[in-house]
Amino acid sequence: MVYRDKSMARIQKILIVGGGTSGWLSAAYLARMMGTYRPGGAEITLVEASDIGTIGVGEATIPPIRTIVAALGIDEATFMQETSATYKLAIKFDNWLKNPKTDPHSYYHTFGKFSQVGADLMAAYWVMDRANTKLNFVDYTMMEGRLCDIGCGPKRIDDLQFQGPLQYAYHFDAGRLAKLLKKVSAHNGVKHLIGKVKNVVMAEDGSIAALETEEHGHLSADLYLDCTGFSAHLIEKAMKVPFHPYADILFCDKAVACQVAYEDPACEIPPYTTSTAQENGWTWDIPLNDRRGIGYVYSSRHTDKDRAEEVARGYIGETTSEYELVHLDMRVGSRREPWRKNCVAIGLSGGFVEPLESTGIYLVDIALRWLVDFMPSTESMELGAASFNKMMNACYADVVDFVKMHYCLSERTDTEFWIDNRRESSLPDSLLDKLESWRCRMPGIYEFTGIPNVFGLTNYMQVMYGMEFDTDLSGYESRYGHLDAARQQAQQFGAAAMGGAELLPRHRALIDQIYSGGFQIQKSQGRPGMVKRNS
Repeated sequence: MVYRDKSMARIQKILIVGGGTSGWLSAAYLARMMGTYRPGGAEITLVEASDIGTIGVGEATIPPIRTIVAALGIDEATFMQETSATYKLAIKFDNWLKNPKTDPHSYYHTFGKFSQVGADLMAAYWVMDRANTKLNFVDYTMMEGRLCDIGCGPKRIDDLQFQGPLQYAYHFDAGRLAKLLKKVSAHNGVKHLIGKVKNVVMAEDGSIAALETEEHGHLSADLYLDCTGFSAHLIEKAMKVPFHPYADILFCDKAVACQVAYEDPACEIPPYTTSTAQENGWTWDIPLNDRRGIGYVYSSRHTDKDRAEEVARGYIGETTSEYELVHLDMRVGSRREPWRKNCVAIGLSGGFVEPLESTGIYLVDIALRWLVDFMPSTESMELGAASFNKMMNACYADVVDFVKMHYCLSERTDTEFWIDNRRESSLPDSLLDKLESWRCRMPGIYEFTGIPNVFGLTNYMQVMYGMEFDTDLSGYESRYGHLDAARQQAQQFGAAAMGGAELLPRHRALIDQIYSGGFQIQKSQGRPGMVKRNS
């Protein structure tokens, strides 16, 4: 056997700089995966300048969030109670296709999967039958859209944790999540320091040798995680890794957000995020247990701060004067080398894409999983870093393509923002190639082979055909020869949805059941659990 002779000294000390969601998720996950609470486990320290939490305007996620929460040993009910969480089955897109003043339009992007007729996906039959059917794409191919309309939860109260008849993710308060993760991290042996990093001491080889802090002196580690957000204190200021903006592709770079109380505390809670297209961007509306998180994401090159606040307050409605709006800057782009030497950028310091498809926490999640997978010896970091960087770059490219597709398929011409988003010069070549190919054939399953693809076949087709993308299947009639059976099956989805609605509780009823229960973090992987009840 021929191999490079490298030291096998394992990484035993990890220093995380920065708290918030990315910092505390990193601490909690790495402590579990590296056995920090066991004898001989890796030593993990998190240092942050202050103990100020994340702004909790509401966070939406995608289904992989369930896996990482479970991996942390957190009971699902505990997670939901502590973070004001609700379930998410889909995103409802309002007014993305046409001018809402003349032609309002809506569609769902759900977490469901298409049914089949024989070996064929129902999706192809909707494309062939679209001129003859009154059903939209989602209702023709699955029943999740109807269940969202009815307001169903994804599971029953006695279903197994993190499992249910429907695929789901969560809405939650990111500030409260950070607090929960902080407790879990401390319970699993993570050391927490409040201190300001005043200098980064560099080694001769370009790696980080130590951090100088005002309160704790020199701090050193084998591996440093930069979770300092857009400021990127380690990866950019010390390691000099450049940031590559997506400003020519994705124009939205600012947001204005607030928390809005429910007018009726017992009101129904929609099991989906609502994304409403506006004149120069879009609003998110995220339903939590006790309130809504609302924000307007917009392009500063097409509008200004004052007008953005007017749009946000207009969306909120008559009670808008009661609420204070927070203005946020977004640094949209990524680093081609988020891992350099012994420094890894996690979260906003590594990259950010506007939250249209709820990928923010997923990109932290997948970065941590790959970090653990590629964790090398202290002498072989360049090997792990090369694999990690390649995978993260592919992830960001996929997210950018998918998000941009929402904009470029719009037919809106009421503002320059929408016109500019359809200009070919603003589209990545990879997205142009996909759309051009799919104009004369259906997307194929083998184009979406899983990780590092964030979005798969069902995701792309739900957005494409929700936005009335035109695929010409003329001449394919012999290939898709089960049209009558497909029509019959499409009609049956309505009855199936009604049957599902009888078996599944309403979302509000399910949430109320969960919130009336006890609180505990279950024992997992031999680690004693925490038991606590917050009033």
